[in-house]
Amino acid sequence: MAFVVVTSLLGVVDQHFLQPNQFLTNILDDSQIAVSLSNKLRSLQAFLEESEIQTADEALDAKIRDVAVELEAKIESKLKEVYSSSSNGDRRGLHNTLQSVMKEIESLESRIEIHKQTLPVKEPSTPPSTEAEISVISASTHYNLAAGNEMIGCKDQLERISELLVDKQLSENREVIAVTGMGGIGKTTLARTVYEDPEIKNFFDISAWTVVSHQHNKKEILLRLLGCIVPLTSEIYKKDDGEIADQLRKSLMGQRYLIVLDDIWNTKAWDDIQGCFPDNMNASRILTTTRHDEVAKYVDSSGALGKYTHQMRFLKSDESWELFSLKVSGKKDFDLPEFTPIGKIIVEECQGLPLTIVVIAGLLAKLKESKQWKDVSDNVRSLDKVDPSKTCSKVLSLSYSYLPGHLKACYLYFGVFPEDSDILVGKLAKLWAAEGLLMSEKNMSLEEVSVFYLFDLISRSLVQVNMRSFDGNIKSCKLHDLLHEICVREALKENLMDAHNGSKSSCRWITCRKNQWPITQATHGNHVLDRIRSFMHFGKDLYLAKCRLEFPCLKLLRVLDLSLIKYWHGVPSGLEDLVHLRYLGLTTIGSLYNFQLLKLKNLQTLVVHSWREEDRLQLPINILDLPLLRHAHLSKRAALYLPNMVQERLQSLYWVKVANVNHETNFKRVPKLKELGIYIDDKLPHGALDSLVHLDRLEKLKFEVGRAERFSLPAALSPNLKTLSLRYTYLPWKQMDIIGKLPRLEVLKLKDFAFCGSKWNPSEEGFKNLKLFLIARSDLKHWNATSEHFPVLKRLVLKNCWDLVSIPNDFAGIYTLESIELESCYSSLVKFAEEIKEQLQDFGIDLLVRKLGIKEKMPEEESETEEEDSEGSDDVN
Repeated sequence: MAFVVVTSLLGVVDQHFLQPNQFLTNILDDSQIAVSLSNKLRSLQAFLEESEIQTADEALDAKIRDVAVELEAKIESKLKEVYSSSSNGDRRGLHNTLQSVMKEIESLESRIEIHKQTLPVKEPSTPPSTEAEISVISASTHYNLAAGNEMIGCKDQLERISELLVDKQLSENREVIAVTGMGGIGKTTLARTVYEDPEIKNFFDISAWTVVSHQHNKKEILLRLLGCIVPLTSEIYKKDDGEIADQLRKSLMGQRYLIVLDDIWNTKAWDDIQGCFPDNMNASRILTTTRHDEVAKYVDSSGALGKYTHQMRFLKSDESWELFSLKVSGKKDFDLPEFTPIGKIIVEECQGLPLTIVVIAGLLAKLKESKQWKDVSDNVRSLDKVDPSKTCSKVLSLSYSYLPGHLKACYLYFGVFPEDSDILVGKLAKLWAAEGLLMSEKNMSLEEVSVFYLFDLISRSLVQVNMRSFDGNIKSCKLHDLLHEICVREALKENLMDAHNGSKSSCRWITCRKNQWPITQATHGNHVLDRIRSFMHFGKDLYLAKCRLEFPCLKLLRVLDLSLIKYWHGVPSGLEDLVHLRYLGLTTIGSLYNFQLLKLKNLQTLVVHSWREEDRLQLPINILDLPLLRHAHLSKRAALYLPNMVQERLQSLYWVKVANVNHETNFKRVPKLKELGIYIDDKLPHGALDSLVHLDRLEKLKFEVGRAERFSLPAALSPNLKTLSLRYTYLPWKQMDIIGKLPRLEVLKLKDFAFCGSKWNPSEEGFKNLKLFLIARSDLKHWNATSEHFPVLKRLVLKNCWDLVSIPNDFAGIYTLESIELESCYSSLVKFAEEIKEQLQDFGIDLLVRKLGIKEKMPEEESETEEEDSEGSDDVN
C-alpha cells in the first residue's frame, strides 16, 4: 500500500530533519534538500490520496510502494549509524543518502506524469443541490457517535427475550437462554440492549458480561465475569482456573444473577464454565449468543424442546429502511429526491441483515453526489443474491475499498489485535502515531488527529464504541469479527502483517499470539528489506528469563509491545540499540537503572510495569529527559522524578514520585501535561506541590500516598481539572473545600480512606459541575449535604462505607441524578436510596439503584443518631 509507506517516509523526513533535533545539529550542509524532499513527498502523498490509483494502475501503486519502502529503510539505516557514532564520515553519508533518495523520488515523479497523460479527462463533480444534502454527512456522523449500537426494529424480539429474562412465572430455576443467528444479524446488539435495560438491571442482584470468542480462554472468561462483580486484585490474577471458578461460584451463591456469554462457538466453551453458575432457585438467567444451532440446542435449559432458544430473524423492509435512514441521516425517514430511490434499491439488496445495512449506510453518508451513490448501487446489485452472508462480506470489502488512503492503513492496523479485543483508544492513538500512520495537521496534536480518524471510522460503522468514560469520551473500541476478518485479510494481502508465528520479516507488522518467544536466530528470516516496524506479543502467561532483540530484521523497529510477557531480568538484550523505537511496552522485574534507555532518542511512549507488586522498579533517574517523549506510564513505586529541563512534549505522566529528598518538584518543567499521577512516598516539605497550579492544561490528576505519614493538598489546583482521584491520602474532610472550588471538576473518586473523619459538612461553594462521585472505603458516618452542593450530579457510587448512616435525603432534589450504586454496605443505605428513587419518580425521573454485597444490620443507638443528624443539618462550613 503505497500511501502507508509514503506517509511514513514523510514523517521520518519531517521529524529528523525539519524539527529541532539536538542529535542532528549541523548534520546537513544544506538543509534545503530536506525541505525539497518533504515537499515532493507531500505532493506524492496528495496524488495517492486523490487519484484513486489503487484501481487505476495497480502496477504504479506497487512501484511507488516498493521504492518508498526501500528509501525509508535507507534513510533510517543511515540515521541509526549517525545516532550510534559521532564520525564525520557517517554525517557526510547521511547527506549523500538524502541526495540519492531525492533522485529516486524525481524518477517516480516522471513516471507519474506519464501515467497522468493516459488518464481520461475527469468531469467536474456536481455539488450537492440542496443544503439538506450537504448536512447528511454531519447528521449521520453525530448519530453514529451518539447512538452506537442502538437496537432498531425487532421490537418483538426484544420483548420476547425480556420476557424470558424477568418473568418469574416462566420458571424459578436458573435457565439458559440461547440467541442464535448468522453473523451480523444483531445477536450482540440484542443482548446488549436487554443487558443495559434499567428495569432488567433492577430485577437482578448481579449482572456480568463476557465475550467467549472463537478460540476461548477459560481463565480470561472467568476473570471478566468476576471483574463485573468484584474488583480484580493482583492476588486474583495469580489464582489458577479452578480457584477463580470457585470464587465466581461463591460470589453468585444466593444472588439472583444475569450472566451474558456472547459469541459462543462450541460446546466445550460452555462445558468449561457452566459449573460456575449455581441454581439458586430464584429465577437467575444466563443469556448466550451463538451462530451455531447445535450450540444453542446444547446450552438451552429445555434441551431438544428449544423452549429457551430464540432464532434471530432478518429485518423487515420498513425496519431496514428505518435503520438505514438513521445511519445515513440521523432521521427515521431519509427523504431526498435524488438519493432516496437509489437508497431504497441498495437497502433491498442488503436482504435485511443489519450489519450490511449499517456499513453501507456509513459509506453512503460520506458520498455527497448521487452519481457516487449510483456507483455503489451498481456494485451492490452485482453481488450474490442467494447467500446474505456472502453479500455482507462483499459489502464490508466494498466499504473498505472506498476508505481514503489515510484511513486505510489505520483501519488495517486493527488486524494486529486478536479477534474480539477490547482496544483502549489511548493506546491505539499512541500506536498509530508511533507507526507513522497519522498525517500531520496544522494546530492539531497527533493525539487529536487520531481521535479525528477514529471518529471517522466509527461514523462509517466500521468500528464499534465498546466503552465510554463518564464524560462521554470513547474509552475503548472493538471490531465486529466479520470486519476483523477483512482487516486481517487485506493486511496479509498487502504484505503488511504476519499474524501466524511472528517469523516473517518481509512484512511491516508482526503480531504473535502464541505462548512462546517467536524470534530466534533460526527463524528471523530474510532481513534484506528491513521492513519490520511493529512487533506486538499477545500470548498469555508467558514468563521469559531472557530473550534477544539483536536481529538485523528488527533494527528499524518502531513499536515493541511486550507488556503481556512477564520478563524476569530488566529488559531484553539489544533493546537499547533499537534507536528508532517510538513505543515501548514492557512488564518486568528487577533494575533497569544500568540499561542505556537514553539511547532510545526517538521514544514517544514508554510503558513499563512490574508484574510482581512487591518489586520496586528502578529506572534511570533522568529517563524523562528523552527529547521526544510524550507519554510515560510506569509502576507507582518506580523511582520516577521530574525531568531536569523543560519538556513541552510530555502530555501524560504516571507515576511521578515525590519524596522528601533532594529532587525538586517543579511542575513548570512539564507545562503541557494533560494527565498526571503523583505517588507520595515520604513526608513532603512545605509547598512541595504548589507548582501544580501552573499546569493550566491539566485535566486528569491522581494522588496516592505510600509510606508518608502526613499529606496535605496544595492551597490551589489547576482550575481546568476535570477528573481527580485520591487514594490513601487520609485527609481531613475540611480539605474538601479546596476540591469543591474547582470550577470544571466532573469526576471525583475518593478511594481507600482518601479522607478520614466521621462527619463531613460540605462548604456552600461546590461542587457545582460534579457529575460522578465515588467514595470507596471510608469511615464517614454523617454526611450532611444538600442538593445544592451537587446540583448536576448524575452518578453516586458508595463502596465499603460500613459506617455511613444515611444518604442525604435532600438528594431527591438533584433532578440530574441517574444512578446510585451501593456495594458492600448495610441495607440502611439501600433504604435511603429507594426513598430517593420514589421521590424522583414523582418528577418522571427513573433512578437506577444498583446494589451488591449488601448486609443487614440492626439500627444501633437510633435516637442518638437522629439527634446528631439534626444538630449538624444546618452546618455547611
